[in-house]
Amino acid sequence: MAAPFIIESLNLYDTINIKGIRTLLSGRVVDSSPNELQIQYDENSYLFVYRFGCLVFFNVPQETKNREIGKLKAALGNGLAHPTTETFQAIPGENAMKVEFEYVEMKRFSLDSIRLICVSVGQSAALEYFEIETERMLNDTYNLMQDLSKGGVVPMLRSQRLLKLIGSTASTRQHIISNVSVLDPPEATWKSKELGKLYSEVQENFDIGMRFRVLDRKLSLIQDNIEILADLTSTRRNMMLEMLIAALIVIELIFAVMMQRH
Repeated sequence: MAAPFIIESLNLYDTINIKGIRTLLSGRVVDSSPNELQIQYDENSYLFVYRFGCLVFFNVPQETKNREIGKLKAALGNGLAHPTTETFQAIPGENAMKVEFEYVEMKRFSLDSIRLICVSVGQSAALEYFEIETERMLNDTYNLMQDLSKGGVVPMLRSQRLLKLIGSTASTRQHIISNVSVLDPPEATWKSKELGKLYSEVQENFDIGMRFRVLDRKLSLIQDNIEILADLTSTRRNMMLEMLIAALIVIELIFAVMMQRH
């Protein structure tokens, strides 16, 4: 069996402007669109850059990877504080196409088949980043709901934290929705049944569709919870304001009575 091609993805940014980086990287530009940049370094050696912030290296030497990442960081900044990664292998073999947990085996890898594999590996790394962020937000909403269950109110000191959570949830959901097109089957899957089967099996191997649906459900739950908390916080503020107004009226009446007595 031939040596495997190593596929490594790095979800480095929230988003990448493909047009803005075309001239930054070395290698030969094979194809470019608003969603994806394909660069070839050597025979069976490619870099795929995706709009949703991920780089996927297919059989690229470590020195070249470090150089290209360095160029992007110099131009775009260091990126995410905690980037996520995914690895996979593509093995040239004599058997018919076979997709396993850690590798895919095929007799021959074309650019179309390489691209279909790499987009799935990139999506997996990007989804892991969102999964981590979503768990963090779930934990935050859980703590706020616990405060509510114990004291019956949301502490006023947590209001700023709640507003930040609302913004984070909306931003995360918007980012996923704006990139939902990358979860649609690429045009290459229409070219042949074999490519369609390859894409479907690699997507299933990384549970892309299921993970996306789970993320959406969790984000919906977070949004429902923070809407409840926001309503309660607003109600509490209104009640405090009404109580303050009532207190001021009472004080004013007391002063009026005292003035009349004098």
